[in-house]
Amino acid sequence: MTFRIPEGLAPELYPLAWLVGSWRGYGVLAYPNVPEQPFVQEMSFDHDGGPYLRCTSTLWMVDVEHSESVPQEMPGSEGADLLAKAHVWSSESAYWRPVPKRGTGAEDAADGTTPTELEVLVADPSGHLSVYLGTVRGPRIELATDAVVRTATAAEVSAASRMYGLVHGELMWAEDLAAFGHELQPYASGRLSRQEAP
Repeated sequence: MTFRIPEGLAPELYPLAWLVGSWRGYGVLAYPNVPEQPFVQEMSFDHDGGPYLRCTSTLWMVDVEHSESVPQEMPGSEGADLLAKAHVWSSESAYWRPVPKRGTGAEDAADGTTPTELEVLVADPSGHLSVYLGTVRGPRIELATDAVVRTATAAEVSAASRMYGLVHGELMWAEDLAAFGHELQPYASGRLSRQEAP
């Protein structure tokens, strides 16, 4: 399948064009005092012509007790059945924004590519607002929190880092988290398949 730049996408977003669209798949999370749990995830990236992407993501915990298994590939109607036996674990809304080039713009990779810097603002309904800084280089994105703000009733989260990559047409991601007094460590990862062309 040939990839095409989505219509109306701002030139600043070309390094992120491969994200645009809807994604769906599976993952697993585990953390101290949180037993390993499988989840179903839906994530979408879209734009309105401005120099940023909008992103929404929802994770549903799979009811393993009432599901025979969590398949490796996201099925059609069976996927809807799994969601019927699941509950929302988390959701978030975000804006992904490439940062105008600063400095000399010198190439700094063995392959001669220059990364594009990113600012990502993420909000979730549990009372957190995070600012991530990072880079995109080809089909790989690395982000780390620059600031995490929480409401008085939100759980203690002090830092996070995320990595995204396009591997054989699938969106793979992993997140490390520092929360509840624990140091930064693996928290969740997922494997998502594109649901529609951008």
